[in-house]
Amino acid sequence: MKARCAHLFGRRILVVGTLGVALAISVAVWAAGKDKAAAKDKPATAEEITTVAKGDTVHIYVQTVPPRKAQVKWGAKNLGIIPTPRPLTIERPRDSGPLDLVIRASGYLPVHTRAYTFSDSRVAVKLTPPAEKNKLFGYKQEPAQNPDGGPPPAATAAPAPPSAPAMVAPQP
Repeated sequence: MKARCAHLFGRRILVVGTLGVALAISVAVWAAGKDKAAAKDKPATAEEITTVAKGDTVHIYVQTVPPRKAQVKWGAKNLGIIPTPRPLTIERPRDSGPLDLVIRASGYLPVHTRAYTFSDSRVAVKLTPPAEKNKLFGYKQEPAQNPDGGPPPAATAAPAPPSAPAMVAPQP
């Protein structure tokens, strides 16, 4: 009987000891989290500032399909020329607003597109030759022109409409 009681007593000590270790670990984790929260209130070091600054910019990669050398403009500002096999990389501040880009390549129609600065992104622009512009969405056929290019010909002077017959007084 004593052996059995000693065995049960040993189990209880083991369970209580395990619970104590688990409690000690959870208290240590809580204290470490509290130290991290206190560290957030401290001013940032120069190394931390540069790490954050790198995350405050986005990279926008602009390329053409088929790969051609093309000029990229943002309004009046020239952002650069797309190197033929590689995309043009534009670096902007994060969340600084959209970029309305115009891509011009010789022998192709200009393309207007928008790039966003929420995150790093890739803009692939399909170039269209002028001979295939009728395949683009929203294409409108040009109206037929007069052969001479001037205003439509005016109608020739029409004959005057016949006037009403004059009334003649009856003769007696």
